[in-house]
Amino acid sequence: MSKSHRSKHSGSSRGRGSSGSQAAARVSFLFVVNKLLIGEPELDDYHHYIPPRSPAGYSGELPSKVMRYSDGDVSEAWGYHWYRDGQSPTNGTFPPGQLLRLDQEGNFIPDPATGYYACANEYTTFAVAACNPLLPIMVVDHDPLVSQKSWDLLRIFHPRDYRGLSQVVTLDSPMGEGGAPVRYVAGKSPSWVPGLLPRTYRSPHLHSPDSTGLGGELPIILGLMALTPEQNHDDNEPTNQLFLGRNGWRRNEWRGGNDAPKGYPGTAQDDPCAFLVKVFIDPDNPGCTAEHLKWVEWNSVLVRESSRSH
Repeated sequence: MSKSHRSKHSGSSRGRGSSGSQAAARVSFLFVVNKLLIGEPELDDYHHYIPPRSPAGYSGELPSKVMRYSDGDVSEAWGYHWYRDGQSPTNGTFPPGQLLRLDQEGNFIPDPATGYYACANEYTTFAVAACNPLLPIMVVDHDPLVSQKSWDLLRIFHPRDYRGLSQVVTLDSPMGEGGAPVRYVAGKSPSWVPGLLPRTYRSPHLHSPDSTGLGGELPIILGLMALTPEQNHDDNEPTNQLFLGRNGWRRNEWRGGNDAPKGYPGTAQDDPCAFLVKVFIDPDNPGCTAEHLKWVEWNSVLVRESSRSH
């Protein structure tokens, strides 16, 4: 498509960073990747199961460990605890969760300024779902346990200033200059297809540039990663092992394997597999602000191309 695109949110708090000096700061953030427990999936117009729009369609979540990304390395973030008050919906919704800080004894740290507990500031939230082999990836830019909103198909933005870079987005993402978002990647032969995205997202153009990597919305990328291992019904340990045990994402290289993801539902009759991903500002790295994370999302490569054979 030749139509030029500029997001209506380009001037919002999550707009693109503009300073070249952003690249010099140490990049770190905290995150959780919680498996959503679907009680009653919905049906689309073709009778495929899709994630519920209403919080009442969920029975809760299986939290991951709290993790920290720091300049390409992922480790467990000691001293933090994901907390949501209640594991069943009240009046049809779940309460919002928080990332609380812990002292050395594992107790919540009081915050005198608020009269509550000290917590990390949330940067952004998405949920990511694989529905069945016949459907594309679906995403929503909020916590589905808290409020109602329709899920949408994952889109890919091709930024004009970064040839060959694919940025995962929704229509409301703070994209820069380029064509309208599409449902295929920007470059040919990306090393992370089909590892992170199904083959149906390959570029249809014979003369596409070489792929230069994957960027865009951080939580979507983390959610795509969480969908790759075979899932357990009763815990979220495959997610912990992916990031912390197997180092599936290390030095911005995808090392979780390049076979088709094993976490997708096997048939159209299976419930969707969905994850809630929340990214938080790292209180231990005050130099990495929300503005800097915006710059990283929209001006850098989060999953670089790899020549490794998996």
